Order: sequence, then structure tokens, then C-alpha cells
Amino acid sequence: MFNHFLITLCALYVSGVASAQIRVVSYNSAQFKGDANAMVDVLQAVSEDDSHGFAVPVSIFLFQEVDEALLSTLQNVVGAGYTMATFTDQNDSSFGGAQAMFYNATQFVENSALHEDIFTGAGRHADRWALNVSGYTGKRIYVYSMHLKAASGGSNQEERRQGAENVRDNLMTLPTGSHVIVAGDMNFYSPNEPGYIWFTDSGDGQIIDPLGNGNSWSGGSNTLKHTQSPLLNQDGGLIGGGLDDRFDFQFLSPSLLDGGGFDLIDGTYRTLGNDGNHYNDAINSGNNYYFPGDTARGNALADKLIIASDHMPLVADYQVPAELGWSFEDDRVLVGADANFLVRNDAPVIVSQGADVLDVEIDFSGGLSGSASVSIPALSAPEEVPLPIDTSLSGSWDGVVTLTSTSPEVQTVPEIVKLSGDVIEHANASFAFAQDLDWYTYDISFDENSGVQTFNVWLFNYGFDGSQSLLEIDDVTTPDLPIVYNGMSTNSVGSLPALMEFEIDTDSVLPDTYTSFLPISFSDEDLAGEQNGISMLTVRVEVIPSTSCEADFDDDGEVDVADILILIANWDSSDQLYDLDGSGIVGVGDLLLLIAAWGPCS
Repeated sequence: MFNHFLITLCALYVSGVASAQIRVVSYNSAQFKGDANAMVDVLQAVSEDDSHGFAVPVSIFLFQEVDEALLSTLQNVVGAGYTMATFTDQNDSSFGGAQAMFYNATQFVENSALHEDIFTGAGRHADRWALNVSGYTGKRIYVYSMHLKAASGGSNQEERRQGAENVRDNLMTLPTGSHVIVAGDMNFYSPNEPGYIWFTDSGDGQIIDPLGNGNSWSGGSNTLKHTQSPLLNQDGGLIGGGLDDRFDFQFLSPSLLDGGGFDLIDGTYRTLGNDGNHYNDAINSGNNYYFPGDTARGNALADKLIIASDHMPLVADYQVPAELGWSFEDDRVLVGADANFLVRNDAPVIVSQGADVLDVEIDFSGGLSGSASVSIPALSAPEEVPLPIDTSLSGSWDGVVTLTSTSPEVQTVPEIVKLSGDVIEHANASFAFAQDLDWYTYDISFDENSGVQTFNVWLFNYGFDGSQSLLEIDDVTTPDLPIVYNGMSTNSVGSLPALMEFEIDTDSVLPDTYTSFLPISFSDEDLAGEQNGISMLTVRVEVIPSTSCEADFDDDGEVDVADILILIANWDSSDQLYDLDGSGIVGVGDLLLLIAAWGPCS
């Protein structure tokens, strides 16, 4: 019996992945007579199974042979991320166990009012659950689970047929076109069984075998189809016999095999751990090649399967419908550019196979005209659809975009989108407000030793109004020293100019003219059709020698008699202050220079 320690197990399955694609597992648990830890590992392996191209968390677990007393244990095994659907036991536990379903609550919501029990003979009942699919308004999946009468012989076959008839009668009560999965341990020995035929015959309520209605599954050439038994020899309460029977099925309504919308993903219907090489043998005999290129992983899974149950899990992956999404951001485009309307396939899946391709017909009307069509696989980049607007001249426009998906089950009515926007002129950098001036030399002068001097240069977006792009200033070249660039008042120029601030330290340079060539890179706003450009600024700074009055020895602002007396007092000295001619001796030369500077200092 299942070990009691599992009642305290934490959740084993990470079910918080926001994915809509559906993985369904049907598994006869053999009333949990197998090894508890092995069962946990097998169920974890189902979510991790990437043998057919991808791994996704299980969406729906369907268990047969479930005793009501072990429900809490089973909840712990599948994990807290799964919700147990309506459970009923009309004494089924006394006749091989009841049916139980657990589903990922991020993907489905059960409509419990639609749950039904259907008598299938041998003291057992099939269960029907109705799951509303999250994110798909009005979409529902019906899931059946059953365990039909076991053993060969005409009477047992007839009891299975009666059970199948009761289930099909129930199927006929469902709305036309319903999505239905009919799963469980059917105990059919061949496609010639009356019960199998009752299910698959054409007409109302027909369900389809994904491996082909009426196709044989007996013999070694069909080993991949087999689900029982992974054991060669009986082990406790688990039946042996080797892998040679296909007792477990997921029959599908035609709507799940019509190539669109909710649908079985081709090639994903399989028996977990069955590599097709173990006919009439234990699944762990020799090597198991279920996982391509990873024999050790296949062997480890096989070792768990033979002690977890005397059946193997039947797994199938189902796609969901495409989901129409759109966006429009090009309500402002530049002259000469294309405005694009984006169409997306928003199906929330993990792999592209998990959702249908989105096919959309697009019609333009109002101020627009024309049509287009796109086809977008899931997880693909949005498709850019050019809007038929004239962008050769600036101005306003409006129109209507009608989106009609031809993919199954996407939507029931077209989506109508009203759009409007503006075509705007490009930005125009200029060093003048009243004219378009792209090349400019800025001249300025300062006296030497007059300290740090700052000066500004203006940059305009020439002709800017509401129908023109902002001017984005991307880079100002660093000037050559001693000219220093201190930054800009704004990098985005509209009606107000940008002020570029420069400086020069006149105390640290000699009188001279200092020139720097400064290319300025600019662009339009980040809009469709954005263009780049360069304007050339030349900054020329002249540092002028000071006009100080050297002969004004008494600093009264005037060269006069008082200054002559001071010069005579220092005659024949070597004092540089009075040596005006730089001869090294104060003398006649200095007197002559003083007389030449006679008068007020300028």
C-alpha cells in the first residue's frame, strides 16, 4: 500500500508557468500498490519528458483505480499546484477503484455543475469533467476517465461494450463540436472488440483513436503502442506479463484532430518510457532508449516504471488556438518613412508547437485603402504591416483597420481598430534662429589675466513647430584645450534653443588666438524614418595682451613729473621695476620711454 509519508510531501510539480498549451496524462495507478517513491518520480518525469521535442508541466492528470481513502495522499503526490476536480465514489473503491482528475489551476477552472458519473459495468463508473480554459472566453474541454471491465472472453467484452455505449450516449448530449478527451484503462484487446468499435464508429458521439481507427496494435511490430505491463513477473499487487497490451487510451473528438485551434500536436501521443524495444518483456530489460541520446536517463525511468504501477502513463500534448494581438506605436512618423501596424500571435505557450498558427486578413478603410494578410506562428516576432498612408508630405491622417482571423477558434467577430496620426518634418539643426545655418564660426576675445571667462553658443531647431521632429543632440566633440566644454542646457530641442557653455582660463594662457573645430552630431526623435546629421561649429577665442601703464610708478593713473622724480631716484640701479627698456640699468633709455608715455594711462 502507498507509504503514508507522502501525506506530508511538499509540491513536486512547478505549475506556476503561465502557459496555455496542454499536456494530458492518463495513468492506471493500480490502487497505489506499487512503490511510493517510484510513483512520485514517474509523475515528475512526465512533466520533464522532452523525448518528443519539448517539456512542459502536466496540465491534467487522470488516474484510474483510485481508492477514496488515498485522495489526500494523491494530492500530495501531484503537488499543491494542482487542483483536484470533483471526486465521486459510488462504491467504486470496492470494484477496482474510482476515477480522479487533477488539473493545473492556472490553465483551467472546473465547471462542477457539468460533472457526471456514467455507469460502465463491473461496479464501476466513468467520470465526466468540464474544464473552462483560462484566457479563452467560452472555450471548454470535456474530459472522461474510466476503467472498463478487465479480462478476455465474450461476456467481459460485452460488458465493456455496454460501458462504451453508455459513455457514447453521454457524449451525444454534448454541444456539437465539443472538445472531448475520453481516457482510461479500457482493457480492449484488439480494434475488433465491440466496445472499441462502439466508440469509433462514425455518427453522433464518435471519438477517434489517434493511432488510427481500426489499426492493429498486437505483436512486436506494434510495441510502441503498448501500455501494460512494464513488469515481466508479478510483484506483490502489481501484475506482470511483460509489455504486450494496449489497454490505455486517449480517444479524441474530431474537433481535436481537425488541424486547427485546440488540437492534438502531431507525434506527441506516446507511452512514457516505451522505446519500442521491449515487446513481451520488462521495460527495464537491457537498455531503454526512450530518451534519444540519453540511455542512462531512459534506464533510470524504466527502473521506476516497473515498481510504480503495472501500467505505464499515456501522454499526449495538445495545442491551443492562436490568440490575436496587435499594437500601433507609429502615430507620429517622419516624412518619407513607413508607418507600421503590428500583428501578434499572443498565445501564451512555451514552445511554438503549443499553439495554432495565426492567420489574419487585414482590411484598411476610412482614410485608408487596401488589404493585407499575415500568418504568424506562436512565439514569433510581431508581423509589421505597412499602413497605406502618404508620408511624402507632413500632415494628419486617420483610418480604420479591420482584423479578421481565419484560424479556428481565435475569435467570433472581426476586430475593428480606429487609428489616427501625423506625418512630421525632420528636425533641422541651425546656429541661428532666423536662418538655416549649419556651419558657423563663433568669435570672441578676452583680456589676458582676466580670470576664467565663460561664453555660450546657441543651437536651434530651425523652423520648429508642431509638425516637426524634436532635434536630439547626440554628441558634441570635445574642444582642444585651453577651450573647455561645460555641457548643454538640453539635449532635446524644440521651440527653445539649446545653450552650449564653454570657458577659458585667461590667467593660464599667453595672449594668442585659440581655435577648435567641433562637429556636433544630431538626429530626429526615435521615430520611424529617423535621420542623423552633423553640423560644424568653430570656436575661436582671442586672448588680448593687457594695456597696463608701466611708467606710472606712483599708480595715480598718469605719467607725470612725480614719476620722473621716482625714476631719477633710482638712476643707475638695476631695479627691474624702473628698467623700462630692459637694459639692466636704469638710465637715459628709460627716461625717454617715460617721456613717450607722458600723460594719462589709456
